[in-house]
Amino acid sequence: DKVGGTCLHRGCIPTKALLHAGELTDEIRHAGDFGIIVQDEPQVDWGKVLDFKDNVVNKMYRGLQHLVKANKVELVQGEGVLADRATVVVDTDEGERRLTAERAVLLAPGSYPRDLSFISADGDKVHNSNYGLIADDIPSSIVIVGGNYIGLEFASVYRSFGAQVHVVEMLDRIAPAEDLAISKALLKALTSRGIEFHIGVSVTGAEASDSGVEVAISRDGKDEKLTGDRMLVAVGRGPRTEGIGLEEAGVELEKGFISVDETFKTSVDGVYAIGDAITVPDANWDPHPQLAHVAFIEGQNVAERLAGQSPPPVDYRNIAHCIYCQPEVASVGLTQQKAEELGMDVVAKQYGFSANARAQMLGGGQGFVKTVAERDGAVVGVHIIGPRASDLISEAMLVTSWEAYPGELAEIIHPHPTLSEAIGETFMDLAGKPLHGSP
Repeated sequence: DKVGGTCLHRGCIPTKALLHAGELTDEIRHAGDFGIIVQDEPQVDWGKVLDFKDNVVNKMYRGLQHLVKANKVELVQGEGVLADRATVVVDTDEGERRLTAERAVLLAPGSYPRDLSFISADGDKVHNSNYGLIADDIPSSIVIVGGNYIGLEFASVYRSFGAQVHVVEMLDRIAPAEDLAISKALLKALTSRGIEFHIGVSVTGAEASDSGVEVAISRDGKDEKLTGDRMLVAVGRGPRTEGIGLEEAGVELEKGFISVDETFKTSVDGVYAIGDAITVPDANWDPHPQLAHVAFIEGQNVAERLAGQSPPPVDYRNIAHCIYCQPEVASVGLTQQKAEELGMDVVAKQYGFSANARAQMLGGGQGFVKTVAERDGAVVGVHIIGPRASDLISEAMLVTSWEAYPGELAEIIHPHPTLSEAIGETFMDLAGKPLHGSP
């Protein structure tokens, strides 16, 4: 409903602002480790935390509005429906407008938080990510259904601000898209923070009352109940494709997602689609990643194509993804398990942040870097858990995108003392000349 969409207003930006506030709270708790004496538990003014979050969002929003205006883009606010391959009808506050496209229509309807079949988010006792960002308070206890990106980030926020947190995950591990070593390390780290996990269990029901929420789960055929002041549902996002005229206009959908080819053309000539609501059957990564930076490059790809250029297909395999909990997780390329599943002969090396001086300065050196390479071949994946992993992963994106060899990378000198040295250590180890590890 605003320029910037889910990421800016109800996703990436506000969530990371809350995560940063939570991280600062935890740092204050542990200030004594650095010789800084804090007498009492940090006092949190939740209203001001929300103000901080909103200020970040609003600054980015104003900048985006200026960018739209500076580039002379006409913004039509309202509910739009695709009437045909070249016409969009918009219901605005001033009445109906018919917009005609001379060259193309680009669809970017986005996504919405999915509900469970037996209970829907209401903003009271049952929240989704949208409600979680505007909640009036932090509950003393919460049950989070879903142990992937969204669920883990909210679990981290709630725990930082003192809540008792239960996370329920149906699969056999949290963060299931990550390398197995990363998932295991993340579970251990978050458990050490006091977050309680229930893995490999199914949620069979939930009931909200004035006193809170009771969540029914089934574990190894046995029924159990979890209780909390609140419940947060984080079971993925669905495509926002209903009621906007797509099927009537002939746009092919697959399980609600808009089916496109590698140039983002839909089944209707002249109609393109990008972002959370699409599926790309012929892409080199499945499922299609619902990430803001993925939508960015997809939109750029379409714009360049319409301008007469010939951009290469989006290389989804080499787009990084991050989990901004404490500790952070960031990955790009293939996990060791995926590479082996594809029949590749790979070797993997890890380097722990416990041996990294900068990580020790930041509070203990938790986590590691794991790099996967083809035997006598290129690096195919880099996986990081630890401090500022989301910033470190950009170097790894260049490595996997350029199919660089460990021997080449081992010649690169990383500045000392920096966190990035941990990445370099794995390159040197793969090249057979570890600097600070055993050969």
